Amino acid sequence: MTNELNTQIHYRLIEKLSESERRYRELVESLREIVFKCDPSGCFTFLNRAWTETLGYNIAESLSQPLSNFLAPEDLARGQQLLDQLQKQQVVIGQELRFQHQSGVIVWLELSAYSSNQSEGGGSLTNITDRKLAEAALQEVNEVLEIRVEQRTAELKKALQDLHRTQTQLVQNEKMSSLGQLVAGVAHEINNPVNFIHGNLTYATQYVSDLLKAIALYQKHSTGIADEVRAELEGLDLDFLTQDLTKLLTSMKVGSDRIRQIVLSLRNFSRLDEAEFKAVNIHEGIDSTLMILQHRLKDQNNQNHNSGIQVIKKYDKLPMVECYAGQLNQVFMNLLTNAIDALEELSCIANKNLGKETTHSKPQLADWQPTITIVTELKEADPLLGLAVVMIRIKDNGVGMAQEVIDRIFEPFFTTKPVGKGTGMGLSISYQIITERHGGILRCLSTIGQGTEFLIQIPISQSSISQ
Repeated sequence: MTNELNTQIHYRLIEKLSESERRYRELVESLREIVFKCDPSGCFTFLNRAWTETLGYNIAESLSQPLSNFLAPEDLARGQQLLDQLQKQQVVIGQELRFQHQSGVIVWLELSAYSSNQSEGGGSLTNITDRKLAEAALQEVNEVLEIRVEQRTAELKKALQDLHRTQTQLVQNEKMSSLGQLVAGVAHEINNPVNFIHGNLTYATQYVSDLLKAIALYQKHSTGIADEVRAELEGLDLDFLTQDLTKLLTSMKVGSDRIRQIVLSLRNFSRLDEAEFKAVNIHEGIDSTLMILQHRLKDQNNQNHNSGIQVIKKYDKLPMVECYAGQLNQVFMNLLTNAIDALEELSCIANKNLGKETTHSKPQLADWQPTITIVTELKEADPLLGLAVVMIRIKDNGVGMAQEVIDRIFEPFFTTKPVGKGTGMGLSISYQIITERHGGILRCLSTIGQGTEFLIQIPISQSSISQ
């Protein structure tokens, strides 16, 4: 009776265990996650249906194979590291690995596993491919957005710089236009009385000459002259008066000629409001600019041990050149002013070292003559511009510039001058006038201790350049 009861209990337990195992297997098989078991060597001993659904491999063929056989080549090394970690720590959680689908497609799975040195291990693999693709897409979108933001920021920065430069240039152009109108007005107002004085000097000279001749005749025939007149002539020191009066009239003539020349230069230079191309004489523009800068070329304060700045002009025979004359004069003014500034800087050094013998003094400064050399040349076929051009070189023998300064010399607002002495816009505006307004080239060549040279090239005719 007891044996029969034990047998029934045994069978009942077996049925319960079978039922429990069936339910457990059904539960495991219904999971979307891959569930696996491994032997102590790491080979699969169990895989649920999700293995085939996720990676496409046959379960029977996959059993007895290690997990590493199904990893993507990119993650083989990392997979081995995780297996070594699993042997030491007996658990790994949430590790992302790339597996290779039977079709060759990469599938991202998240590994969580346990192991035991004495028995089987196991774990699960969760498909996170969609999440990884979404993360990659999000990262790509973020990168694209960052690039767009950087591009937009750069565009806004450039637009702001262009706006600032344009505003500054408009102010500068307005100032130059106002200056041109003022100079033209002053030149006109001065020109009328100067012409009056200059014209009358010729007649005054002739009248004085006639009077002096008459006085000389009176003096020669003094016997018929009244005693009062004779006494007055003898008291005048007539010989000195005759010589000095002639000199005075001559100096007045030279002075009036000088004023007329200055007025003409001012009128030529002040053509800043001309809005059309005109054929002009380039040499007249350069000479007018030099005339206006004459006060800086001369050593008026006698501070220089030399006689001022020497200007050497080597003019080629040039045809009339189509250009914005006033704007080109502005370029000449900027370049010549910079050359004078450089020469004055080196002149100060020369004056400080004059009469001193120190290890820092340069012996050549004792005989140094500040010089600006202006060369013009006609080139019938320039290889860069492809047409006939006028080349203008303005060179000084001043301090020169370092390469890092030359690289930035035409940047807006860049200046090496002290605050208040330079705005950093002169050369930038000059570059724009030459390159954009005239379709030409403006370059700077300089060597420390040897001086600086600016090279201007502009086409003779602007009709061949597309605006």
